[in-house]
Amino acid sequence: MLNIARPFFWLLFYLVILYVRPQEYVPSLMGTPVVPVSLTIATGIWLLAQAKLFDAPQHGLMLALTAAIALSVLATGWVTGAVDAVIRFVPTLLVFYLVATSVDSMKRFREVCLVLSALSVVLAVHGMEQVANEGGVGWTGATTIDGRITYLGFLNDPNDLSMAFLMSLPLTLYLARVTGSIVLRLLPYAAAGVTLYGIYLCDSRGSILGLAAMLTLYVGRRFGIVRGLLVLPVLIGILTVFSPSRSAEMSFDDESAAGRVDAWYEGFDMFFSHPLFGVGAGLFTDHHYLTAHNSFVLAIAELGLVGYFVWFTILSVSAVMLWRLLAIPEPSPAPKASESELAWRVQKRDTDPQDPPSWVDIQAAAAALAYAYVGALVAAFFLSRTYVVFLYLMVALVVAVYQLAGRHWPALAPVRVGSMFGRLLALALASIAGLWLLTRVLLSVE
Repeated sequence: MLNIARPFFWLLFYLVILYVRPQEYVPSLMGTPVVPVSLTIATGIWLLAQAKLFDAPQHGLMLALTAAIALSVLATGWVTGAVDAVIRFVPTLLVFYLVATSVDSMKRFREVCLVLSALSVVLAVHGMEQVANEGGVGWTGATTIDGRITYLGFLNDPNDLSMAFLMSLPLTLYLARVTGSIVLRLLPYAAAGVTLYGIYLCDSRGSILGLAAMLTLYVGRRFGIVRGLLVLPVLIGILTVFSPSRSAEMSFDDESAAGRVDAWYEGFDMFFSHPLFGVGAGLFTDHHYLTAHNSFVLAIAELGLVGYFVWFTILSVSAVMLWRLLAIPEPSPAPKASESELAWRVQKRDTDPQDPPSWVDIQAAAAALAYAYVGALVAAFFLSRTYVVFLYLMVALVVAVYQLAGRHWPALAPVRVGSMFGRLLALALASIAGLWLLTRVLLSVE
């Protein structure tokens, strides 16, 4: 049961406030700093009452990314701008630490999934109201953009909103899988249907490609490569038939796509002129009238090689964690309670007792996160979402599940950046070269 004296309650409360944003349309709350105050409360109680495990490289990498953000702006000579950039990123940094350390049981992981699923339903229903109203206005006052649904705050763009839906969809389907009652299982399936319809109403081509990537991963895991080659075209065909109108018009020759490719090119010009630290976090549009429309290019241009390597490493290490959880058999031995787990239970004041998870539980959670992660990264490839909060929320959930598995299965090897440094650097450099080559090819065919 949730307890308001526990940090985890305030984490969930903050996520609800962050997404729903009542201070922007509820008259009695308008103008009040509900979001920062709730985050401050959650962080304060977390500092005082939450036992914290920092056994993952992302904990240090997130601090390194914050430093890289500051350094990228400092390199331009703008000291106050560097401070502002860090202040803007701090809420995302705190959300990462709150989630990565507080989600320390399968019960809590499912509760986070439940909250994100419920929030997606609320946002999708709001979008349905927008579409139903002649003026395209929802109960928050947010209006549609060219018939595409929106919300408020960081979800005021259809592409951002659809990415939030996309990431919550696998977590909602995960809840259906782990729900024992057949009757209760219908609720997450219904929520998944509403969320999927929300993606449709957002009419985001990047999210449709993200859905296609999720389907590809599912088919590969479910049917294998050979049978998957037979099944996948059918599923992709169905997705294409039922996709919104803009998705059927995807072409690198249209004006929107051409503008994006031009922005990528400008981003690489910024990188070549400022290769180490970039042009500064948040300063891309000071050099080009459009944003990068690609999270990777945006990181390359704004953070330079130093910051991009840190950002790329955060994403890569998280992918390695998911791959290990899904690919390896159950580590041996799997003690009922290892010495480290017993020490954790003694130390832990914010106690949430439950039976230890099974390896099947861990892999089911990892699979859901893998689908969400792949979909999010594909969508982010076509959006400038380098610093967006729900991308790091997903990374934090990956860290939380891996740390949970590590506590119960000490034989599970910890992920260490030092042992992979050379490969990570090579991959980061290869990704820059590959994106540059892709940009040149696309420019040549415009």
